[in-house]
Amino acid sequence: MAQNIRDTLASVRSLLGGTVAFTAGNSLLGVILPLRMETAGYPVALTGAVMAAYYLGLAIGGLRGKRIIIRIGHIRAFAAFAALTATTSLAYGFFFDPVAWMILRVVNGFCIAGMTATVESWLNERSGNETRGRVLGFYMLTFYLAIALGQTLVNVAAVGGNDHLMIAAALIGLSLVPIAMTRLGEPDLDDVRILGVRGLYAASPVGVVGAGVGGILVGSFYAPGVVFARKIGLSVSESAMFMSVVVLGGLGFQVPIGILADRYDRRIVMSGILLAVGASWGLLSNAIAGGAPLTLLMVMAVAFGGAMSSVYPLCVAQTFDRLERKYYVAASGRLLMVYSFGAAIGPLLASTLMSFYGPHSFFVFESAVAVMYAVFVLYRVLSRPQLPVGTREKFVPVPDVTPVAVALDPRTDPDTHEPVSDIPADDLAT
Repeated sequence: MAQNIRDTLASVRSLLGGTVAFTAGNSLLGVILPLRMETAGYPVALTGAVMAAYYLGLAIGGLRGKRIIIRIGHIRAFAAFAALTATTSLAYGFFFDPVAWMILRVVNGFCIAGMTATVESWLNERSGNETRGRVLGFYMLTFYLAIALGQTLVNVAAVGGNDHLMIAAALIGLSLVPIAMTRLGEPDLDDVRILGVRGLYAASPVGVVGAGVGGILVGSFYAPGVVFARKIGLSVSESAMFMSVVVLGGLGFQVPIGILADRYDRRIVMSGILLAVGASWGLLSNAIAGGAPLTLLMVMAVAFGGAMSSVYPLCVAQTFDRLERKYYVAASGRLLMVYSFGAAIGPLLASTLMSFYGPHSFFVFESAVAVMYAVFVLYRVLSRPQLPVGTREKFVPVPDVTPVAVALDPRTDPDTHEPVSDIPADDLAT
């Protein structure tokens, strides 16, 4: 067993190394850009709009980036995406203007979607059916830890200078080294048409709506979250720690929630998770208002991160339960699109509320979205029976910050990537 793990890691270490570098650099950008806008006195709503543009780029990249990879190959595509991302990282320092930054964030999101798609399709090529889940586990661990590492790098320099931008650009540039030097053969990608939202919604309303809700929750937190932390009185280093703790909470909760989701009705588990999101934000609000210590704030942030990060993978599992296996890859692509657009809308709504009603409206927004969706899920529980446990797919954790690990999902069969345009009614699970 240990030998198999070592062999698996040895075959993909260059890909994981590149992932650590560009993910840490991109994570640093996600923290330092809103901090610079906050320091410069820009309105919270404008900061949210700029940061939301990243998720719009992520959605476009998820839909169009694969065509670039197919046309020019994996190594050259990754090199192009990385070079453009490093360039935009430096350009933030030259064009300190909200409109310019919004355009750069769209480009940034598009390129990150392309880089992750390149790495993940490569990892999928190096994984057999018996190792795909293990590779996804290593990839998730690498991904989350790199995000937390990138956020802590905000402490190495003053917020107002360009040091952080240069560090981010350097990390993203360094990701080229292990990828360019890899001796792995390039995978052969087949073009897959995505499913229509209407047909997918007919199969799983909970999954489709939940993908959008998961995007709203995650996007509205990660985009203006560091500004929120500053507004409630945390220092720059404490704000970075707060963001990192939420990320690590998302990583730590995946396994126990997955066990519950495989044992009980996923919709009941999901509604409980959503109510936990609302409750944790309510407790967090009261704790801050009462002058709670930083330790208590971080403990609650762990709970919130774990609950929030479980929504999207639960929605994917719920959707797969209602589909035939041949539709899984196409359904994952459509869920990603819904998620990304939700993540683009969330920061706009949250930051607008914060600009009018103050930082505590951030609590109200997150709690309201979570609780309203929990009510919708419970309604679906009453109107549609639970599937037998034996007919359901296993829960598989997938990253929620950029959940594009479609090819690595062990539930998807790489031999069934046949093109489909929509789901025939006879194929819907009942």
